[in-house]
Amino acid sequence: MNKILSVILPAFLALSFGCSKSATHQSPDGNIKVEQKGDTSKVEFTTKEGKTSVTASDKGVAIPDTFPKDVPIPKGAVPKLTMSQGKAEMLHLHVPGTVADVVKAYQEMLKGEGWEIETTMNMGEGSMLQAKKPGRQCAAMVMKDDAGTLIQLTVTQE
Repeated sequence: MNKILSVILPAFLALSFGCSKSATHQSPDGNIKVEQKGDTSKVEFTTKEGKTSVTASDKGVAIPDTFPKDVPIPKGAVPKLTMSQGKAEMLHLHVPGTVADVVKAYQEMLKGEGWEIETTMNMGEGSMLQAKKPGRQCAAMVMKDDAGTLIQLTVTQE
């Protein structure tokens, strides 16, 4: 994973200052495709182990069709980053409200979708929820950010 990040992050940053660009790079570890359209950046890294895809924008990105439909998205949430890697999906949501209010509401939303809450942890300026369904895990990190509250969702298949 560190190898992937050491290649993806510089490529991601390289295109973060432009209108519309696309480039594909090859390395001994695999191929990297980087696209910049307006304020949206997308990086795809493909190796023999699989594919990682990251899309980000301050104005919001589309939630991928592969993101599980039973993982709740709060009303008013703006998805700003998506990542897909193997059996894991990640989504960063910016939502209005305080961390305490968002955690309480999100916990109820997960339960309403049939998720069993396994762990909750209050960490001062942030909180963590861990939930499960047969064959899957959902982790939600909820923390204060400059524009309200950030929910970092990670859903994995076992």
